[in-house]
Amino acid sequence: MRRSFWFFFLMWAGSSFAQDATNKQQSFSSNSLSYKNPSASISFTGYYRFLGFVRNQQETFPNNSGKTLVISSGDAYREPMFLFKLNGKTKDNITFGADLMLNSLYKGPSADLTQALTLNLGLNLNTSIATKYGTYNFKSGGVSWYRQSRLTVWGNRSFNRISIFERRPQTSLNKIPINRYSNYYNSGLIDEGIRYGSRAFQGIFLKGTKLPFNFSVKGVIGKSNFNRSTLETSDNFTGCFQIKNTFSPSSKAAYNYLSSWANTDSLSDDRRHYFIHTFEFDKKWNKIQVQMELGFGNYRDPTLKLGNGEAVLLNIKTAKSTKVPLNMHLYRISPQFVNVTGNFFNTSVLEVFPNVGGIGTTVRTPYQSPIVGLGSTANNRQGASINADISIGQLKLNGGLGIFAEIDTSYAALSYIHNVNSQTLSRIYVFAQNWGPYNALNSTYRGVFENVNISDTTASGLANFKKFFNTIEFQAKYNNKIFGKNYYIFSLTRLNSCQKNLKPVPQVGKQALISQLSEEIDFSVELSEKSALVLSYGVEKVLGNASTDIGDGPEATPTNTFFERLGLDKLYRYTNSRNQKNTLFGFGLDYKIGQNAMIFFRYNQYRYFDPNFIENHLKGWETMLELKINF
Repeated sequence: MRRSFWFFFLMWAGSSFAQDATNKQQSFSSNSLSYKNPSASISFTGYYRFLGFVRNQQETFPNNSGKTLVISSGDAYREPMFLFKLNGKTKDNITFGADLMLNSLYKGPSADLTQALTLNLGLNLNTSIATKYGTYNFKSGGVSWYRQSRLTVWGNRSFNRISIFERRPQTSLNKIPINRYSNYYNSGLIDEGIRYGSRAFQGIFLKGTKLPFNFSVKGVIGKSNFNRSTLETSDNFTGCFQIKNTFSPSSKAAYNYLSSWANTDSLSDDRRHYFIHTFEFDKKWNKIQVQMELGFGNYRDPTLKLGNGEAVLLNIKTAKSTKVPLNMHLYRISPQFVNVTGNFFNTSVLEVFPNVGGIGTTVRTPYQSPIVGLGSTANNRQGASINADISIGQLKLNGGLGIFAEIDTSYAALSYIHNVNSQTLSRIYVFAQNWGPYNALNSTYRGVFENVNISDTTASGLANFKKFFNTIEFQAKYNNKIFGKNYYIFSLTRLNSCQKNLKPVPQVGKQALISQLSEEIDFSVELSEKSALVLSYGVEKVLGNASTDIGDGPEATPTNTFFERLGLDKLYRYTNSRNQKNTLFGFGLDYKIGQNAMIFFRYNQYRYFDPNFIENHLKGWETMLELKINF
């Protein structure tokens, strides 16, 4: 009986379990059965960002709407407020992904500002295929960021001597808030995101790595905001590619090509077109690295044919382990070498930037003989600079000296980029050209430069002389502890000038067409592991001479009121030209509210003032609150 019981029990149990398994297989599902290999891994990352903004102005520019109070939510610079990145990898070692980006939807109640839910920055798709002949990556869809070489496609990157009081939206979150300032103290660089040093394209991207004989290739063909047609509906394309060979870990070479064209009439008969060929070399010997790029280009449009022009960039750097690291930079870019996606400012063909309503105003506007910092270059210019670093205990010092000159005479104008209040001014009128009370300001991405007219001209409207430029930059960084908490002090001094003659150092007297002096001081202190306090002060002085714009003030004013009160006549002068002074004082708080979430608060008071130009008075304060969450 006992044996019979266990026999029937086992038979019943086996039948029951089999029925359960059968029921599970036959259970209802809306998904069809898949007979393919499942994905090995699927992951997603991204962020959400909220920005609240209040501006209150006591003095306003009269021709810029005259708004005294602005309350808004969202980023006017068209930064994505939401980014979702999906990544997958199959068992066949094929990767794929998609980027979903949404622009700010918080545009307010105005009918012309309110927008429906759209993929303003597009849906990007990408895939990667690994073979025995190399790994190939393909990408297409919405806006992507691309970088190739300094003369072809490269964002404006200099020596990263900046005030880091303001945060860019792409700046990554640190493990603890104070790390942002300790990283800047240690390396001099901060993560500005994928946009930093790159250009935006919408098109098809190809990248091949691990090719035979140590070759690699990459390229893109599509649309670029930096090359728009005069008519919004006309065609415009930019294509470029690079072939690189890595001979050894210390030696590599590359060939780069770029071609860009845009229709300039509705019949597509006339085009603006330019192309570029360059060769790059990078070689290291022990503690010395040499980087060189040589190129030539050609520009033509229906009214202008510049012919061929050359460009040379040369960097010689010593290793950071040397006692005094040095970086020597030499360059020459002819006026015929035109490219608006490279790491230099275009000055010779201003018409490359058509003012297309709603589009042309969002791209980088033309620079007329710009005064730029070290590491930034311009065409129709040649020169050299040297930079050095040294550490004395907790004090880190770095600085540089540059001398530059025009190759040919140019337009009877120049421009300078504001070092203080530049982001504040750009937020007042985003991506605008020729604004302000005297139509001299031009807004770029988080910056403003100002045009200056020159009266010493030829009959054809060009300057009657070649312009010469001098630049000095000096930065000091200091770290110590107070009550056991780290604090950091950053000081950045910049002196620039433009004059008619070659000089060894920047000029500040009557001989300088424009002289610009700025000082920025940032102080950061760790309040706790989750919070950091930030203070910032900046002052900028810009002076012009009698060959530049004359103000509409009733009488000349002293260049320095303090020295005037002391009676030190040799240290100041009276002028009717530019006599600008810009000031900024700000404080902020960085606070960590979760493992991948931070809040950033910023408040600043600003003033833009020139006693010789009656309407150049601007004064107010701003408050910004940003929440960023990574996932």
